[in-house]
Amino acid sequence: MKKYIKKIKYTLQVFKWFVWYNLWNGEHKKVWHLFMAMFKHVVFKMPYAVIIETSNTCNFNCPTCPTPHRLIFQKRQPEYMNLEKYKRIIDNVKDYVHIVYIYNSNEPLLHPDIVEMAKYASDNNLHTMLSTNCSLLDEKMTEKLLNSGLGEIRFALDSLKKEPFEKFRRGGNFETVKKNIEYFCRRKQELKKKRPIATLQFILNKLNQDEVQNIKDFAGINKIDKLYIKPFILSGYAYNEEEIQNLSEQFFADKDIEDEAIVYKKDEHGLKPKLEYKKCADVKRVFTVLADGRAVMCCFDLYGDYVYGEMDKMDLRKMWNLAKNKKLRDAAYNRKFPLCKKCGNIE
Repeated sequence: MKKYIKKIKYTLQVFKWFVWYNLWNGEHKKVWHLFMAMFKHVVFKMPYAVIIETSNTCNFNCPTCPTPHRLIFQKRQPEYMNLEKYKRIIDNVKDYVHIVYIYNSNEPLLHPDIVEMAKYASDNNLHTMLSTNCSLLDEKMTEKLLNSGLGEIRFALDSLKKEPFEKFRRGGNFETVKKNIEYFCRRKQELKKKRPIATLQFILNKLNQDEVQNIKDFAGINKIDKLYIKPFILSGYAYNEEEIQNLSEQFFADKDIEDEAIVYKKDEHGLKPKLEYKKCADVKRVFTVLADGRAVMCCFDLYGDYVYGEMDKMDLRKMWNLAKNKKLRDAAYNRKFPLCKKCGNIE
């Protein structure tokens, strides 16, 4: 019963965010675009979302994040996506997908054109979303994003205490991040804006496991639309067994305070997923475009090993339905690749 109630609540939330808020803002075309994208997903098996890696860089050096990890940059150099390339990608996907994540495993506000990127996608009736560490979310950036057409912004705040925050979000300044989040929320309320939806991500770990109620209170005080208490995840594709063992000792929560946010079992050998999934439905719903413009099958393909094609040079429907890409996708759906065996997306 609890599972069904959760699904009903989620459905109502999606309707509120994607239909009611758009109608409230007079953006009827976005509602129509949503329904058409879902129709094409159901009937023609097209994806309804795309992750666009606007860059593969970050100004933090978090120990559990794959972006600053040395292995990535051995295969892919740090890069910012060219704005014109980004626009061509949007033009090639806009007739099929509705949701565009303009970030991957990076800090999107580092990109000098990120506001224009959000605006261009929104002008094409797409729901745009970004996730930020909030270090660059100053008053000037807040004003720009609030008027960009951005659909959703997700704040990363993993503690309300300076020491645990800065240990987990290495390179970040706690006071700056907290102040920026509070200002954005206050300014959004002053302008009486429904968009962008403001959500908060709290990655449950050993350092913050006693702060769950505090972060819920913080979200309520700042009128944040949704709090996500997320699981601590380490991808075996980015970290070797020794690194996973060491990092889990430092950060793996040892209290089941929020059971849904505990996706691993820990033993003397390290971390093991609680559940083993035989299928990957996401590979048929969403795909990723790397900073160089290559479309890959999923967001955990950190190195670009499983490529569909160059997204700035081909219409999505044509690329999606190429025989080689269907074969690639079917194998990924059945978790046949080495990447799938080590995927960290187990939540």
